[in-house]
Amino acid sequence: MDLSERKRKILQAVIDEYIGTAEPVGSRAISKRENLNLSSATIRNEMADLEDMGYLIQPHTSAGRVPSDEGYRFYVNSLMEKYQMGMEAIMELQKAFQMRITRLDQIIKYAGSIASALTDYATIITAPQRGLSMLRKVDLVPISNEKTMVVVVTDGVKSQVLDMPLSEEECEILSSAINKYLKGLTSKDVTTDKMSGIKEQIREKTKLDDDVLTRVLRFVFETITADEDAEIYVSNLQSILKYPEYRDVQKAGKMFSFLENKDNLRRLVMSDSGEGIHARIGSENDDEILKDCSLVTVDYSLGTGRGGKISVIGPKRMNYSKVFASLDTISGEIDKILRYYTDNG
Repeated sequence: MDLSERKRKILQAVIDEYIGTAEPVGSRAISKRENLNLSSATIRNEMADLEDMGYLIQPHTSAGRVPSDEGYRFYVNSLMEKYQMGMEAIMELQKAFQMRITRLDQIIKYAGSIASALTDYATIITAPQRGLSMLRKVDLVPISNEKTMVVVVTDGVKSQVLDMPLSEEECEILSSAINKYLKGLTSKDVTTDKMSGIKEQIREKTKLDDDVLTRVLRFVFETITADEDAEIYVSNLQSILKYPEYRDVQKAGKMFSFLENKDNLRRLVMSDSGEGIHARIGSENDDEILKDCSLVTVDYSLGTGRGGKISVIGPKRMNYSKVFASLDTISGEIDKILRYYTDNG
């Protein structure tokens, strides 16, 4: 949906203000911005229009507005200004890496620490993958009236018994459908977006319950994307407690539990795909616990087709411009170092 230049400026101003304050933004705060030169009444009308269009939300009748997920997405894609990292920071970054090159795992861990220091958000970083798993076959076998075994064959064999009653015919139909759409795909091919699309096609073909499909396909996905050789490191997890979004102790505790689980993190990061730096904002995340979060991810490379990912996770109102610039710079430096590391053994 196209926005007028005035609406774009107001939406940008609201999101910039909210990122800085974490408080609903009113027209008066926006009217004080010198670059707008608009009356409070005009700004109120435009904010009301932006709310009707789905870019802003009004939490309470008497409150100002906050960005919606759609508003953040438009901001990231079209509005945010490029953050310029100072040369001093870049030189310090280069110096820090050069002083600490001893082992590959140390480089990776230290890169995560630097990303956390620059952004002040939790950082997840994976070591380079050693290879890609390919899905060769999926079988479903009913083992009782209430339980079904799912067998996934990649380079190895992994199985799981799920509490769900499926007949032999249903198992055969579902196995056939999964193999039709997924057989031969590698862990690089299988993303959450692709799995969502395939799930819809399988649902239409099998007419099976949505919960059954979700549980089976999640296990298949986790098996394909699991890479036991790919270490995963987390930095600055405690930063979550700094942000008002996690003042609720119970909410913060659930988030800590989720992020302390390496399987959750691996699935979260490795399922992210796309060129360059990209963000998953709020409802774009599959896990319910992450609906108030954004995940920004960038790939780094060994220059040999192998590489890993750096992700920053924080509240939806994160400073996207700074995060994007920081990850871009860090991934570039890692690429240089790892190419040197690879070429010189």
